[in-house]
Amino acid sequence: MTARIKSDEINKGAREFLKNLLEKKMVDALIVPLKLDTGRGAFPAFVTSMDYLEKAMPFVPLMPVNTATQVSKITRMESSTKKIGVVMRPCEIRAYIELIKFNQIEPENLVIIGTDCYGVIDSLEYKNLVDSGENPDEIFLNNLKQGKEDYLRRACKTCTNPVPNKYADIVMGYFGTGMDGNILLISQTEKGEEILKALEYQEEEIQGRDDEVKKLVEKRGAYWEDVKKKTFEELNGIDNLLKFFDTCIDCHNCKDQCPICFCKECFWESPVFEFRPPNYFEWAEKKGAFRLPTDTLFFHLGRLSHMSHSCVGCGMCEDACPKGIELQRLFYGVGEKTAAVFDYHPGMDLEEEPPLTTFREDELQELG
Repeated sequence: MTARIKSDEINKGAREFLKNLLEKKMVDALIVPLKLDTGRGAFPAFVTSMDYLEKAMPFVPLMPVNTATQVSKITRMESSTKKIGVVMRPCEIRAYIELIKFNQIEPENLVIIGTDCYGVIDSLEYKNLVDSGENPDEIFLNNLKQGKEDYLRRACKTCTNPVPNKYADIVMGYFGTGMDGNILLISQTEKGEEILKALEYQEEEIQGRDDEVKKLVEKRGAYWEDVKKKTFEELNGIDNLLKFFDTCIDCHNCKDQCPICFCKECFWESPVFEFRPPNYFEWAEKKGAFRLPTDTLFFHLGRLSHMSHSCVGCGMCEDACPKGIELQRLFYGVGEKTAAVFDYHPGMDLEEEPPLTTFREDELQELG
């Protein structure tokens, strides 16, 4: 079922739908971005009061955290007995699917509300625009209408999944509306269909959406292929990898913000890396000198081998890096190569078993 909410601004139309969900008891709570009182950002919030939905910004061009990680924190120990509507972008939904596979999310009683996503602005840039008296939300919408992408964070320019996949019960979309402020409500599951019918939305035929999305995907796909090619040429060999990571300070921010890095006991923060003075003297006597902090390249290569097959390209790792290392293009690029070996598509199918949790006797025969 596809319906339309007429509005002069996409967030206003989305708020109308979310208020309807909560008021009519379709859900008992909503996880949705709320604008900070300062206007300098927006963060996912767990909302049960209609009053707070006045601050809801489902299409805010910001992604300070991956919402799938927050859903994991809420439901990892047990499923919710009450219904929670979760507003997520396409990359967040893919991370959500991967976390379900790894038993990090209990999806029972979750209603997934996916949003179309043209991309987001870097969080620091968003804050700076507000501080300089500009309105980043208006800038985003104006650029969206004109198809401009220069202002988007780097990871978003390579995204070939701008619309939610089949695991969104309901899609709130703007592709196919002419970017006129109206939003589309599209049910993709039986659960979503029941909700839209219960709320008495009227079915409407929409034309042009698929073509619009296809053009964007083709444009982004061509750009991503170019980025991948340049990345692997640039990072060929150990010396080039060392150069790529040369400013790493071993803060582990990338790991902490990655939705796929969920181990409660992390190898990289274990006693394995607790050394005594004699260790440092031994290494120095062998080499004359060595870099501090140690093992930064080892850390990144270890993360690549551990989680690259499930990387959804959300770019949280890169956003979290205080040194501006372009982590996403390396991790996502390697992730695609890893996934291709196993014919695996992270975050796209709940029935696909992750390579690291599955043993097949006949796989990788070409390696001997």
